[in-house]
Amino acid sequence: MGMRFRLKWFFPMLIVAVVSGVAAAPARSQSIALITDVAGPVTGAAPVTILSEITADTRLQLGAGARLVAIYLKSGDEYTFRGPAQVHFAAGEPRMIQGARPVRKANPLGKGGNVTIKPVGVTQAAYVMRSGRSTARIKLLTLSGTKTLDTSPEFRWRGFGQGVKYRVELTDDTGRSLFEAEVEDTAIRLPETIALREGASYSWEVSTRAADNRRYVTGGDFSVASAELRAEAEALRPPADSPVSQRVAFAAWLEQVALRDEARRYWRELSAERPDDEKLKALAAE
Repeated sequence: MGMRFRLKWFFPMLIVAVVSGVAAAPARSQSIALITDVAGPVTGAAPVTILSEITADTRLQLGAGARLVAIYLKSGDEYTFRGPAQVHFAAGEPRMIQGARPVRKANPLGKGGNVTIKPVGVTQAAYVMRSGRSTARIKLLTLSGTKTLDTSPEFRWRGFGQGVKYRVELTDDTGRSLFEAEVEDTAIRLPETIALREGASYSWEVSTRAADNRRYVTGGDFSVASAELRAEAEALRPPADSPVSQRVAFAAWLEQVALRDEARRYWRELSAERPDDEKLKALAAE
């Protein structure tokens, strides 16, 4: 395909500020907690959703029957609140202004408090094509700006329709071509003869020629998770029937260790369970 140079596909980050139901904090205010589940009426100065960030001295009001789960980022402790209640989120731990004391649990991901959770931002990818336009019509659906747990991953992209042929090429971090193929499908998995190396970085490119004879091309970079990261992910992975809050915490951890394709699987499942949550919907659609 003539790809003899490294393509670095950077994704400008559009950080969507997720305010935790209180008046907008100054720019230098840091989050102290993260909402991992919310059900029923919970109010503050801004909407409260899953993955809303809590800053120090936040106050939230829980209506009758409401339920709120939050993780303190520094300690990893999880607190479950039930309404009616009013909560003051102090820097070290929450304080009840009104209502029953919360149920406190250790870090939902366990591991003796060694695993920390960080806030999750929503990113907007910019897809570039070589014709010079700002946005390509080929959108990568996997393996772009991520680490993968799979040493034989599936490459997927959004296609043009029936009868269109796509050319796919995979290269290693030296620019050496490892695999080339032409397909009419919008997904391809590497043959068994090609095994990707743990900890190694790769680039791939998919291109096609549209009905107007214009060539479109999009590429992405990814790496294969190390054996240590793969083992840690499996050790932390919650059972399928775990509470929403625990799966949110795990997906947030996946994001922070750059296992974004793996995280997206969880965001999609969680968004289906909480269809009115806009943050989950945005993460599931990325």
